[in-house]
Amino acid sequence: MRKVLAAAATASILALAACGSSSGSDLSDIKVTPAKDASTAPEVSIDAPFLTEKDEAVNVVKGDGAEINPEDTIQVKSGIYKTIDGKLVNENFTGQAAPMVLNDQFKQIMPSLYDVLIDGHVGDWIAYSPIETTDANGTPKTPEPGTRSNQIIVMTVEKSTPTSTKLSEEETAKLKKEGKLPTVSFKDKQPTIAIPKDVEAPKGLVVDVLEQGTKGEAATETSTVKAKYLGVTYADGKEFDGNFDAEATQFGLNQVIKGWTQGLTGLKAGSKVMLTVPGDMAYGDPAPAGKPSGTLVFYVELTEVSAAAG
Repeated sequence: MRKVLAAAATASILALAACGSSSGSDLSDIKVTPAKDASTAPEVSIDAPFLTEKDEAVNVVKGDGAEINPEDTIQVKSGIYKTIDGKLVNENFTGQAAPMVLNDQFKQIMPSLYDVLIDGHVGDWIAYSPIETTDANGTPKTPEPGTRSNQIIVMTVEKSTPTSTKLSEEETAKLKKEGKLPTVSFKDKQPTIAIPKDVEAPKGLVVDVLEQGTKGEAATETSTVKAKYLGVTYADGKEFDGNFDAEATQFGLNQVIKGWTQGLTGLKAGSKVMLTVPGDMAYGDPAPAGKPSGTLVFYVELTEVSAAAG
């Protein structure tokens, strides 16, 4: 399968963009002629050798689609070009678009690209000259003086989806009354989750509290908790994770997917809850290899809430 910019695009772009003395090239001079169909790569003209020591991004073709905003999940097609000769070395223009989440982590790792993206629109074409700012372990570092970008990334935004939010108690109650939420049943103390038939996944995070806990303090976004849980995919109801045949798992609520952080915050030990988590608050859609894609459903029993995670 052809290598593309994967779901964890913040890491993928930096992995593809290595470091290379005076600057003499301008990203705005790069010419991009978009293809007429999705099965053809664009024409990209780079005046090589392209010499730059600037980590920057420039919008080279303006799109006329929806505005792009912070926290949006965008779908991107892109190509990697060598600065030495302008040749294409890797692309997914003719393949499946890769998702990027424009969150604080993205902003911290690639600030110049982030700023251009959130000031843009669907349909934009952007040229990006990255300078390596992390070491092999992903630790931030300051580039050596004279470090050049040796690759140019040319990308287009095909779609932008606003980040999901948590549904209100009233919205959750309405969906539950209409039979549009997943349910849980038990046999020999083992839970089974049932997905409602012919019902689209909710447009947001659903926190369906089945039983309110009463022990101790309510969980915060940084609490350490212990929980028993079962997870299935909404699309087909298949189990992908769970620990009801083992001990409760301990974790910090600042170390898990956003749907768990927001879904368990405010609950006390003893709570039992169904979480229906949209893809952008879970692992993405599509998700990175080894992770479940799209909307996920969890049955969670919160057994312990303790001090904030360090």
